[in-house]
Amino acid sequence: MKIEQFTNQTLLFLGKSELFGDKEIINFLTPKGIGFGRSYEGQKHIVAHRTINPLEEDISHRAYEMGATFYTMEAFEKAMSDNLDSNALLMSIKLSHDNQRLRRMLLNEHLSDELYLKLLNLYGWEEESFGDSSNDRDVLMATLKRFLDLNFNETDLYFSPLSLLKLAKESDNAELLLAMIDFPSVSFLQKNKTRITLQEALAQSPHINRKITKKLLSLRDDAIAFFIASNEAVELDILKTLYGKSKSINQALASNRAIDDALFEKLLDEYAILLQYQPISMKRYAMAQTLPHAHAIIATNHALDDEVIEELFANAQATLMPVLLLNPRLNQSFIERLYRTNNPDLYPSIARHPNTPIETLQALYERDIYAVTLALAANPSTPIEILQALYREDFELHKALASNPSTPLEILNILKIDTRLRNELTHNKTFTDSIIKSQGLYW
Repeated sequence: MKIEQFTNQTLLFLGKSELFGDKEIINFLTPKGIGFGRSYEGQKHIVAHRTINPLEEDISHRAYEMGATFYTMEAFEKAMSDNLDSNALLMSIKLSHDNQRLRRMLLNEHLSDELYLKLLNLYGWEEESFGDSSNDRDVLMATLKRFLDLNFNETDLYFSPLSLLKLAKESDNAELLLAMIDFPSVSFLQKNKTRITLQEALAQSPHINRKITKKLLSLRDDAIAFFIASNEAVELDILKTLYGKSKSINQALASNRAIDDALFEKLLDEYAILLQYQPISMKRYAMAQTLPHAHAIIATNHALDDEVIEELFANAQATLMPVLLLNPRLNQSFIERLYRTNNPDLYPSIARHPNTPIETLQALYERDIYAVTLALAANPSTPIEILQALYREDFELHKALASNPSTPLEILNILKIDTRLRNELTHNKTFTDSIIKSQGLYW
């Protein structure tokens, strides 16, 4: 349906539009040279709603007998929506403060996302928190259906408040996130039994920009500031303004990998968090030398420069090596060097590390040490032939094999008979994927 085709003609409307009032339709049609009618005067083009009253049914029959062409109200609404002057619409709503008209527009699925978000920012929420307002619920539902993608078997989740949390966490639409800051108050119960507000969830989004961050901080809420301080998407100059606001905010900054060396140095009082989560270069390593237990904490850090690892090898005490061997950052070269120290105390840790060279794993297997054997059984890098050889009547070995995604499926299928291994098997992706495939559970 193209609006232009009706120029210099009159449209007869039967039934009411759910999106536009008669006055709005008249104001839209008149500048285009198109008339609007509610009574039959021989019009050749009829726009009819699905639901019409008996009088309108009689008119419909007469018009049909006279050869009129019929169009659905939905088709007209879409055509009108596609041809709206966005600037004029926004100005009209701003001047009229007509919240009911605005609500109707927000229920219009034909509007572009860009126009929808501009209208959403104008909507006056009727309650401070989501509750009994049907209008607020309608707008929330329209927003969720427009911006939240759910699988066909999940559509009932549109009616769950948790969908709003899902939208806040997953959306990469900055304008939507900005608009959601003004939504009514709502909180969500998390798995750890703590509650989080919508605004706190928005503060954790990896897609927030400077404008969103500033608006969230303007709420002057300590919990929101904490989450912003820990968000790596927040710009560095804003993070620096948060330093010193409170101990908890400093701790959040200490965990934020977006800080620079200058802020790193200021946060050394929070070294227990700082040295564990921050990328450690030689410059930062040097800053930490006077801190208690610095080497032990740094050894657990998964973002170490090779030069720092080399320094730890050169200067660390023997007791630090097992800790370092738990670090996935170690490459094959470092692990091989540790193996060549011929320290039996390190063999289980070396056998467990996923980056251990295959040749070293084979050499450790040949040593036939029970603790090493258990470690090999749990290591996803252990060659399949060794895993097959390790399968024997030993519960601890069964437990390690059941947790290993590299264990051959035929062995996992045997192990599933032992109900004591249920926890390990349910966390084994190889095993769970096989169950999903066998049941045809693909979405």
